[in-house]
Amino acid sequence: MHGAFGALTSLIKKQEAAKYRKSTLKYELQKRRESLLKDKPAQELEFPEISNIEMKILKEKIRKQYKADKIKNIIINILILTFVVAVFYYIISSV
Repeated sequence: MHGAFGALTSLIKKQEAAKYRKSTLKYELQKRRESLLKDKPAQELEFPEISNIEMKILKEKIRKQYKADKIKNIIINILILTFVVAVFYYIISSV
């Protein structure tokens, strides 16, 4: 009976320690968040203004690159699948 009580107390102590660590971490993160919100960033990034025509050209370029990458990935996947099927067929036919 005494051993079960010791295990229960150690379990309760571990749970309290975990709860304390969690609350300490939560407090630190909350404090850090408040300080970041209070202080303004030291350096603000400035991006160049782009006209609508340049924006359309940029979007088209990005879309073309995305389509090319997508097609390339599909072709690579088909080649890999074909290779795997060929290996399985070779293994099965040689047995």
